[in-house]
Amino acid sequence: MSQVVYITTEPSNRILVEGNQTEPDWIHPQLIESTDAIKGRQFRVSSPIPKGTCLLVDRPYAIIPVVDEPAQNDNLICSNPACNRRAPRHARTLCPNACTADVTWCNSTCREADSLRHGFECAWLKRYAGTIRSKWSEYDFGMLWVIVRLLAARHCQLHERTVVGESMGNWKHGWSGIESLCGSEDTWPHDSVRSWSALVKKYLRSSPALPHETSADRVLHLICQEEANSFGLYPRETGHYPLPSPPVDRGEQFAAAVYPTAAIANHSCLPNIIHKADDKGRMVFTASRDIFPGEECCISYFDLTQYTDLASRREHLRKSFRFMCQCERCVSEESTEESTEWFAMPMMDML
Repeated sequence: MSQVVYITTEPSNRILVEGNQTEPDWIHPQLIESTDAIKGRQFRVSSPIPKGTCLLVDRPYAIIPVVDEPAQNDNLICSNPACNRRAPRHARTLCPNACTADVTWCNSTCREADSLRHGFECAWLKRYAGTIRSKWSEYDFGMLWVIVRLLAARHCQLHERTVVGESMGNWKHGWSGIESLCGSEDTWPHDSVRSWSALVKKYLRSSPALPHETSADRVLHLICQEEANSFGLYPRETGHYPLPSPPVDRGEQFAAAVYPTAAIANHSCLPNIIHKADDKGRMVFTASRDIFPGEECCISYFDLTQYTDLASRREHLRKSFRFMCQCERCVSEESTEESTEWFAMPMMDML
């Protein structure tokens, strides 16, 4: 059994985030962060939590839209990080520099409120968005754009000299929360790190088009952290188990985001938390069953309707998240498979 070290926090239900994002987010007073010798940071609860309880509402530090044909797609979100609502086609305000069709606001007020942050990314998008998409891939463009938006949020934080919400007790928010995310060059295959390093040198160096004044090594490390911690945003919840009959998948992804606090959650194929972004892009964790004191609170990193058997789940997690799942469900199914194979061997001689 791995050792668990509990880190207590002051109970609170309000977090003020930096910049103009002053709406209170929510951390349940009984939700605590602990450290496991193998898993690292994790969520636990210090008292019983009934099914249906909201445990966390976390605002993204950076979020990008992920849609096909953005100019014609009704799922494109407003680029103002204090809004993040869907921006309908008939009422969009576009970038005056026409940097990329993925950037839009739901109205002129949101565009004006977002001028400092978008001013950081605009020249970079106009110069590189098309090139990266054509020479590399849509995935690579999205990954780099998330990094640019992380740096843009930090730029705004430093420019406004706002530290409200950076920490509350032992919870870390804002840029300090991003710096605390797991993930490093050692987490990923050498070929991936080498490819990301080439992308950093070519597209993410500090320059007049991207004035972040951060070293290339630190930006590469940020990619390794982002790839290990970013969330896909879907129209329906992720993590219902047992699956409803008939199963309902979580739908088509419309955005990707990095959350300083929600990223602490570990995976289980038998999760006790369901998660879904609300209409402002905030990640909401809800207890999917009663949770007992000291129990770890886990989400599912993938759509459980898509990977149903042990082999496919473990292979997906190995490829995408670099670990082999040893959750209660996987271990129990592993034992069942081993038992089936053992009893199947003598029967083969009878054929």
